[in-house]
Amino acid sequence: MKMRSRWLVAFGLLLPLLALGQAEAPAEEESPEVKAAKELVTKYLTAVKAKKWPEAKKLLHPNTLKSIAERKRRLGKEDHPMAPWYHEKVSYYLKEFKLTAARAATMGAVVVETSEDNFQVEEKGLAEGELASYLVGKKGGKRYLVDKKRGETFSDDSIKLGYKGYFDPVAQ
Repeated sequence: MKMRSRWLVAFGLLLPLLALGQAEAPAEEESPEVKAAKELVTKYLTAVKAKKWPEAKKLLHPNTLKSIAERKRRLGKEDHPMAPWYHEKVSYYLKEFKLTAARAATMGAVVVETSEDNFQVEEKGLAEGELASYLVGKKGGKRYLVDKKRGETFSDDSIKLGYKGYFDPVAQ
């Protein structure tokens, strides 16, 4: 009888440990920076979808607005990934979107990935599930949308090399 009770005690101690091994790992907590970037991208894309261009422009980084103006001066058109008011007339406009992922990146930036349904103007049809990445960062303590890539994402190296001076210095 003593042996049986020892086995029961041992089994009783092991059971919670076995249950722990089968429990799901807790979901990773989102940092405040990632959460804020996702909220900003949602606000921006909601304005773009509604074609509220002044609202959308207020969320763009000052250097991005300068880049759009430079393209217009140089090329005669605002052909820039962050100028949806231009693309709406000639190639596509946003019908629906959903955020699919977000991650902290170098220099304090955040990359937010989306899946977008865009109406193709020339084809007169809907392209569903197009992948896009948005780069978000802080300048002067304020968070802005910096750039967009369609069908690809931002690497830490591309952010370091391509966006010098766009972000506030990050404490080490």
